[in-house]
Amino acid sequence: MPGLNEEANVEGAMRRWIAALERVAEEFEIIVINDGSTDRTGEIAEAVAAGDLRVLVMHNERNLNYGVSLARGIAMARCEWILHDGMDLPLAPEDIEHFLPYFPEADVIAVRRIDKLAHAPWRRITSWGNNLLLRMLFLPRTADLNFVQFYRRSFAQSAPILSTSPAFVTPELILRAERIGLRVREVPAIFQKRQAGKAHFGKLHDIAWTLRDMLRLRVRTWVRGWRE
Repeated sequence: MPGLNEEANVEGAMRRWIAALERVAEEFEIIVINDGSTDRTGEIAEAVAAGDLRVLVMHNERNLNYGVSLARGIAMARCEWILHDGMDLPLAPEDIEHFLPYFPEADVIAVRRIDKLAHAPWRRITSWGNNLLLRMLFLPRTADLNFVQFYRRSFAQSAPILSTSPAFVTPELILRAERIGLRVREVPAIFQKRQAGKAHFGKLHDIAWTLRDMLRLRVRTWVRGWRE
């Protein structure tokens, strides 16, 4: 669970995920990544973790962005399945029960937003453009590549992730899973609107960064294939 300046959300998000996972899993861990926050996000996360050994807090000394933080969290994970969610909880933790029946038959579960009305207008525009480029360059079979996913750890930790931008790490993982023949399943869920704090996606710098990662992956996989 990466986040930047989420002091209004981090404690509630952590406690809701703890409660949700306790209902469905015998063993779990929560990795909270404080991505260079300048508010009390890290302090609050550490206070919650102090009372629960299943929670680990990692601090980036400076802001590295969601994509890099997510990749670092994946590398640290120890359980069989890896799920990522933002501290503003775009996926409600209580919805995890809907996904359990798909675990035996999948290697990746991509959560598909029923609608994107929770996005601000600018985010809807950038999301539309992002999806158009993804389809033009890669022809993915999965409809929603930029929301929330579950990954088998054996795949996620072995995938040679090239991307570092905020919006292209998860599409790269899904595309790689599709192209090497893994089982990718899409399951719909309601997209939860941010209730507090400020979103950090959709900046022009991040859009350019994502475009660079898209083109780099397209050229690299044309030359070397999807397993390298």
